[in-house]
Amino acid sequence: MTAIQIIREIEALPPEEQCKVFISLQEHLKAEKAALPTSASSSVHYLDQEKARPMIKEILTEHAELFRKLAQ
Repeated sequence: MTAIQIIREIEALPPEEQCKVFISLQEHLKAEKAALPTSASSSVHYLDQEKARPMIKEILTEHAELFRKLAQ
């Protein structure tokens, strides 16, 4: 299953189930970050702005409905 297929499955869930997925994912990410060495977990990596622009547009276009719901 691809990431896009997983995202579509999550988007098809009722709002309550989507919240459970997001909470679980957030807890998983926090646990992974806590397991990293301090220097690795505190470092921030930035994407070059020229590379980021097309990605941002693609993400916003592909997930427009999700961003509309989040904005409410």
